[in-house]
Amino acid sequence: IRRVDGILSVSWSYIMHRIAPPSGASNIADFDEESTCGAYSPRHSMSPKSHGDPCSFSAAVKEAIGLGLMEEDPMKDLSYEYTARCLMVLAIELGVDKDLDVERILDANQSAAERNRTFEEIAPSLDVHMADRVAQAAAQGCVPRHVSSIDVKSGDITIKIADVPSSHIFATTSPSNECVRFFTARHRRFPLIVQGPSAGVDSTAK
Repeated sequence: IRRVDGILSVSWSYIMHRIAPPSGASNIADFDEESTCGAYSPRHSMSPKSHGDPCSFSAAVKEAIGLGLMEEDPMKDLSYEYTARCLMVLAIELGVDKDLDVERILDANQSAAERNRTFEEIAPSLDVHMADRVAQAAAQGCVPRHVSSIDVKSGDITIKIADVPSSHIFATTSPSNECVRFFTARHRRFPLIVQGPSAGVDSTAK
């Protein structure tokens, strides 16, 4: 494995999809409903069809909490702490650095939210900042997404909000789903992709 990247946080996946859904998201759901002979269910609580127009960042956070995608204190996700833990485990498994810890990853990446503040304190400024990001990305035919990566050779580990083309798989990945790509010596142009939900009532409870 040369590189791993993708959307590793279901909460961020949901939030970014709600504030900046890709064009044609409802058409995708319509096609899946019609072509899968009942296997696809639009009644799934986190389906893109179950939501209306894009909302503010803080409203999306509250929705994510209500769906069980985030802790009651959303700062653990918004400060990248949860994502950093996932990356630490994955990086160690890949042999990048056996002594790696969460703090080192967080120190090397500027989060969208300050760790020493509450969500209520930063919500108004985050709403403005993210609305600007969405508008700037849209002007380039893109949508902002929460993307993380591990470069095995260099050891670089990144967590950031990136503007991705609206047709890219990171843009079209359904809300609350993770999407992880594995680049190997044989899979360079077309990486192996693992995609699907890993949190929330519908995917973790029987």
